[in-house]
Amino acid sequence: MMARQIAQIEQQILDAKAADPVLSPLLTSTSKRAIYRVWAYIVASSIAILEQLMDVFSAAIESTVAKAAPGSAPWLQAQIFNFQYSADVPQVVQLVNLAPQYPITDASLRIVTRCSVTTDLANSVIVKVAKSDPPEALASNELTALQSYVNTIGVAGVTYTVRSLSSDKLYLQAQVFYNGQYSDVIASNVIQAVNGFLSQLPFNGQMRVSDLEQAIRGVAGVTDVLLQNVQARADGVAFGSGTYLVLNNQVISRLWPTVAGYMVGETTSGQTLTDTLQFIPE
Repeated sequence: MMARQIAQIEQQILDAKAADPVLSPLLTSTSKRAIYRVWAYIVASSIAILEQLMDVFSAAIESTVAKAAPGSAPWLQAQIFNFQYSADVPQVVQLVNLAPQYPITDASLRIVTRCSVTTDLANSVIVKVAKSDPPEALASNELTALQSYVNTIGVAGVTYTVRSLSSDKLYLQAQVFYNGQYSDVIASNVIQAVNGFLSQLPFNGQMRVSDLEQAIRGVAGVTDVLLQNVQARADGVAFGSGTYLVLNNQVISRLWPTVAGYMVGETTSGQTLTDTLQFIPE
């Protein structure tokens, strides 16, 4: 509900008076000081104040409900972003009226910057997280503390698994055709565009080949692009053993569901974006 303005309510009262067959011929004065207009203003003011109070009350209820502990995926995600970690002072969460709270709230100790929560039919919840920006995997001690935190605030009977992995890697071999006037900047601009595209992927989302191609084609000076080989892999998979999305100019799979939740260009020496992109003026 949203409270109406006094003038809006007052006009509705006057419109109702004008439509009434009894009142309409009796209350005809156009003076702003006419008694019926004064009463209309007083009543409209009272109604407006009541509606404002109702809005405040509704907002308070919604805020209380939002902070409750329903155990839903959005609630758990919100609480994980509130997770605090310190290597010097253990951060022990407490449940106060079933709501997770720290004895001292310190936003500077909140290390999680990316989080996704997924569930399956076996009461198993997978939580993927990363820290910093650009994202990176949590250290082992940080991950252990977060797992304990999630177990404490979680719902009884549900198994929670917290994961934080190093980034997925994207190998990209492509021919980029460009306007020769951009020869001094085309390589750096395209590489920056690819890195920017990867950094903007939704956490735990998917990398689509068509979107990757569009990101390259959107660079000023690029006239066309031919994706020759595109391979994606989890960090733990050796280079060359990943999944081909494009092989010999043919699309094999149109998307890659991220394993770690986020992705960067291939880091293997000799196979980085600098090594595998060919720029051809035309």
